[in-house]
Amino acid sequence: MPNSKTSRRISLIATNQLLMEACVFARNIIIARLMGAETLGQFVFLVLSIRLFAMSTDLAVERYILQVKPNNLEHALGSAHFISRFLGTALMLLLLLMGAYQVQGISLEAYAALAVSAFIRGHTHKGYVLKQRSLNFRPALYVEGLTAVAGLGAVYFVASAAPSLEAVCACLVAQSFLHTGLSHALSDGKYKSAIEITELKKIFRFGWPLLLTGVTMFWSMQGERLILSAMLPADEFAHFSMMFQLALVPILVMSRMALSYGLPVFAASKNDDAAFEARLDGFHRWVYAIGIAYALGFILFANVVLQTLFGSDFRADIGLVFLVAIAQMLRLFRAPQSIAAQALGQTDIPFKANLVRVSFVLIAIATIMNDVSLNTVLILACVGEGFAWATQGLFFALRNRNRMSPAEPQLVAQENV
Repeated sequence: MPNSKTSRRISLIATNQLLMEACVFARNIIIARLMGAETLGQFVFLVLSIRLFAMSTDLAVERYILQVKPNNLEHALGSAHFISRFLGTALMLLLLLMGAYQVQGISLEAYAALAVSAFIRGHTHKGYVLKQRSLNFRPALYVEGLTAVAGLGAVYFVASAAPSLEAVCACLVAQSFLHTGLSHALSDGKYKSAIEITELKKIFRFGWPLLLTGVTMFWSMQGERLILSAMLPADEFAHFSMMFQLALVPILVMSRMALSYGLPVFAASKNDDAAFEARLDGFHRWVYAIGIAYALGFILFANVVLQTLFGSDFRADIGLVFLVAIAQMLRLFRAPQSIAAQALGQTDIPFKANLVRVSFVLIAIATIMNDVSLNTVLILACVGEGFAWATQGLFFALRNRNRMSPAEPQLVAQENV
């Protein structure tokens, strides 16, 4: 069992992740209740578009600065800030371009608000993340969790007083100002953004497999939903999307908790094979137990929660509920080895597993185009998650077969005695 200090750290991570995901979910409830399913469908499309860009350009700079050597922290932090500013500006320009063409019938004003928000977020001070090197997760709770709560309050006020998609998007601008301001207030040292070619090359070498993993991860997690967003009417897409999100939110929370705590823990023991294997085995047991309990709970209570939160017309077919639960459970099962591989610098292993999953998304897309039922699409998703889990386990075992069998030398030593 975790000791008291470990429990406090886990609770901080859990509180942060739960706050962020709960606020996102509550925001969708507010929009659905006060503004209708059509507006919710449009808003979800905007969020998915931004996430696609973010995951398609994520060089994992926050993970890089967590594992870089202490004497190189200043250069790494400056380069991380440069990358964040560059990507924030790029996303701003992309959103303005989409707004000019009013993609999905969404107004230029809504896109412009999100563009400003992206630009502001690009100036976040990553110094607060560095404090996680000493397992101090409190600054992240303030910067991320507190910001999410404030943003939720703003959306509720605006949706009640002036219900429009443009007004909700304007709330995200205020939320970005708060997020960036708190990151500067809670970071040690002066904010610096610098172009250092040597450091940028190091970040790219570290992050490009994770960038590709991000692309494949997005499509493996959200691929079917993104395709449906372009094919279904906004209100029908909102109904499916909320059932899907209800399943996804707990997985995201648990996966982020596992990554936030597991990455520094595994990194600290990567030079001790026996300790590393023991921690990985314990991590597996916890994740498998939690995953099974989650799937059972979702199958039993998903429709009760959906109807209570969104209304009776959001009730989902029980077959869809079962398939979504199984797919997300299998996704969670991949977390321990994925995090362990990243701690060892083997960032290509999660990418290869997600690549397998994406191949099944492509098959699912083909079935959608041929009017196959949604149940068939979700069956393919379950099969894809199973194959991805098996692929990741195989690559990790092959790459670390010497590391993960520390008992063999001890056996030989006993025989010599």
